Amino acid sequence: GTYTSMAVASLLNIITPELADGVADFIARNQTYEGGIGAEPGNEAHGGYTYCGLAALRILNRTDVIDLEALLRWATQRQMSVEGGFQGRTNKLVDSCYSWWVGGIFPLLQDILSPVSSSSSS
Repeated sequence: GTYTSMAVASLLNIITPELADGVADFIARNQTYEGGIGAEPGNEAHGGYTYCGLAALRILNRTDVIDLEALLRWATQRQMSVEGGFQGRTNKLVDSCYSWWVGGIFPLLQDILSPVSSSSSS
């Protein structure tokens, strides 16, 4: 729900300080010791929640509240060498759905971690 609400608000150009209040801090509290993001504090990191959390933070320009290096490490560790696809959680099987969610994290991270963000060049 958090990503969807921020994406819709962004598309409609109605993001206000009141609407965004506490969102980044909530997402940051969901980052696990592994580096990914879970559904709520204390939950295991999950590919779908990690993508949605990172995308919501990118919309808000608040990626500074999470450990991006840990998130990158977690995401790269989700690719399995035999199948080539991605698992969505530690010690789970590769799944095409998770390959989409985890695979989608990398363009976001490239934009965020590149020396000159593509969004700042407009």
